[in-house]
Amino acid sequence: MKVNSTGLGKTTMVATFADLQKVDGESGGAMRLNIEATEPVHWSIKATVGGEDLRTFARLMLKPSNLVYVLWLLCFGKKLTPPESH
Repeated sequence: MKVNSTGLGKTTMVATFADLQKVDGESGGAMRLNIEATEPVHWSIKATVGGEDLRTFARLMLKPSNLVYVLWLLCFGKKLTPPESH
């Protein structure tokens, strides 16, 4: 995936989903999504998501205006090309 951040200006990072794990000790339940950024810096990004976060993501993917394209990407989508180096 390509990731942009306002804190990095126009820099585009290349990252991948590394892992998704259940988080013990969270009262409402949670999962930790580990993302590894590899270019132009190597960062490990951890996002702890709860039920509401997952429901929001699922709702966005299942939205009629997105659903057909999401299904097409799941079946036929290719890996993104890395950003050009300057």
